[in-house]
Amino acid sequence: TVFPWNTPSAEILAMNPDGIVLSNGPGDPTDCRAILPDLGRLADSGRPILAICLGHQLLALAAGARTRRLKYGHRGINHPVKDLQTGRVTITSQNHGYVVIDDSLDESIARVSHIHLNDGSIEGLRYRDKPIISIQYHPEGAPGPQDSEYLFDDFLQMIRDRQG
Repeated sequence: TVFPWNTPSAEILAMNPDGIVLSNGPGDPTDCRAILPDLGRLADSGRPILAICLGHQLLALAAGARTRRLKYGHRGINHPVKDLQTGRVTITSQNHGYVVIDDSLDESIARVSHIHLNDGSIEGLRYRDKPIISIQYHPEGAPGPQDSEYLFDDFLQMIRDRQG
């Protein structure tokens, strides 16, 4: 089921979804502050969430982080991103002008999981006590072509784990 950006969390949760994907989109994430309380309720619901690009930024804002505008943005398909857990570097597809500010999110809420190797900016977060994967780049873009497929596998595993 696809919902418009401003759908109340109660309506989404009433559908009893197995998982929630917060997709990408254009623009300054701070222009979307009105939906942050609903995103916080989705994050607190215990449902697995995969947040991509703007979804990643908005979820971080809902958790108390801040974002900043990049001078030129990250555009194109040759951006190296390092997974800090595995040390693996993937070549990613990106199209954004904002990033989550380093150290603006309480480490007890989430830890940085991925970084952009060209400028060191945050490219991913793993939430500590919630089944949430949050990624700045476009894993569905597949410039690798399957380098980031593991993120979808991890998301599906979180859904299976929740279902018991």
